[in-house]
Amino acid sequence: MKLLKVITIMIITYTLGFLFYIKKINDFSTPKTIPDADGIAVWTGKGGGRLEAGANLLLQKKAERLLISGVNSEISLNKIKEIISIPEKMSDCCLDLDYNAKNTIGNAYETTAWAKALGYKHIILVTSAYHMPRAEIEIKVTTSQIKITPFPVFIQTGEKWYSNSDRFKRLVQEYSKLLISYLRYVTIEPSEKEILLNNNISLIVSSKIRF
Repeated sequence: MKLLKVITIMIITYTLGFLFYIKKINDFSTPKTIPDADGIAVWTGKGGGRLEAGANLLLQKKAERLLISGVNSEISLNKIKEIISIPEKMSDCCLDLDYNAKNTIGNAYETTAWAKALGYKHIILVTSAYHMPRAEIEIKVTTSQIKITPFPVFIQTGEKWYSNSDRFKRLVQEYSKLLISYLRYVTIEPSEKEILLNNNISLIVSSKIRF
């Protein structure tokens, strides 16, 4: 009976947390006014519109450089240029591609290392709205010295999240990953953060990110 009670409490707690997560992402909105920043970081993944949103911010001169983190190794620079449709002169001077990050943790370390290597103190973080809560936690794991302005990107489907089985599954998976990220955030040792971050900065200096 005690085990059943514990399981029931865990299920209720998880469900309430999930509903709070849904409310949080539903309450997100694309900022009407964006403060100027040093850099823009777009984290790739499921959900369209991220690259275009980051490119538009660069075109608006909201920052001097754009990092696209987590680029598939099979996608060339020319293909990226074709997708984001920014002037050749701007892409040549101001676009950086990160092929190293394979997940959100990698995105966070690569972005922080990129920002620190360039001396940036403020970046605009672009990712899908449902991914933003975890993205913010993961980047907090890597740094507390860089100001982050979130820029959530929304997928307009016209459907409720609970009426689309694929979307519902994705949200449940993302919420579960969010819980794991939070546990990492409160348990990871500061020394471990520094080791990981310093390793990533060394990679950037070695030109693993295309400047």
